[in-house]
Amino acid sequence: MHFASDNTSGVHPKILEALVKANAGFAPAYGADRYSLDLQDRLRDMFDAPDARVYPMTSGTGANAALLAAMTPPWGVIYCHETAHIEVDERGAVTFYAGGAKLKALPSDDSRLDTEMLRSIVAANRNNTDIHGMPPAAVSLANLTEFGELYTPAQLADIAQSSALPMHMDGARFANAMATSKVSPWEMTRELSTLSLGATKTGAMAAEAAVLFDPELIDAFESQRMRGGHNLSKARYVSAQILAWLEDDLWLELAAHANAMAARLAAGLTELGGVLNYDVDGNMIFATLPRAMHARAKAKGAAYHLWCEDTALVGDPETPQMARFVASWSTSEAHVDAVLAAFAD
Repeated sequence: MHFASDNTSGVHPKILEALVKANAGFAPAYGADRYSLDLQDRLRDMFDAPDARVYPMTSGTGANAALLAAMTPPWGVIYCHETAHIEVDERGAVTFYAGGAKLKALPSDDSRLDTEMLRSIVAANRNNTDIHGMPPAAVSLANLTEFGELYTPAQLADIAQSSALPMHMDGARFANAMATSKVSPWEMTRELSTLSLGATKTGAMAAEAAVLFDPELIDAFESQRMRGGHNLSKARYVSAQILAWLEDDLWLELAAHANAMAARLAAGLTELGGVLNYDVDGNMIFATLPRAMHARAKAKGAAYHLWCEDTALVGDPETPQMARFVASWSTSEAHVDAVLAAFAD
């Protein structure tokens, strides 16, 4: 009954096998190995982006910070949603890497950027020529969002048009977004300047890729990556993981399974009287249930996070409490049914 995070799941056997194979013999360091070169070719082909540059990374936070720092001067503004990982969960990594650039976190009715609000605020900042102000530099968004909601290519195009700024995507759950959307990787990324492509949450051990669609950012990114300690000497071990993850569309298979398990859980929680707080577009569910049901499920070993200010399991049994549930590639129907039974009994 493990639904605390997709980070808690293990590594897919095919990825472990790929690591063992990559371990044989010697290989050039710092991304000059055949695995890293093959990965760049593979992602260029997948995204239909022949000039893209690909850098193996082990940390999504590191990829986000180095990419965004390359996209803005120290005096620039990066626009994001108020719930964005870079705003809430990365302890100022982006502003640290960027040497002072500002994150401007915007609210909305859901967990996606509001296009009209973004347009208005960017325009106001752009029209402010006072030297005391900070000019617009970039937009960052996550797909899936931090609350599991999907951006479609049309929505991404609207954001790009409304801001007229370079756009970065935090793709920690990019596979889950792609499995839901059924569009091509090119359609999902055609508006982007950069992408943090994450495999760790979908079956890998520690594997991310910083993808630069804009070649003008290369020098700045490579400097940020080096200074931040993310220029990996044995990059082949990261690249081998992602190559295995992409082989025969394993990444989409694993993500689609996680999404299906989340849909099964969401349906079951709804039948038990739970209220879904956000669209379930991928493998994350945010649902509100009475405190008594949480206390019952937790007592039986259900692992998930309460996502509200009052997380106490002792108190008024009818108090509504929102919780986050995350399904992974290794979640089974039996796991889902077990946690539903823990709530129901």
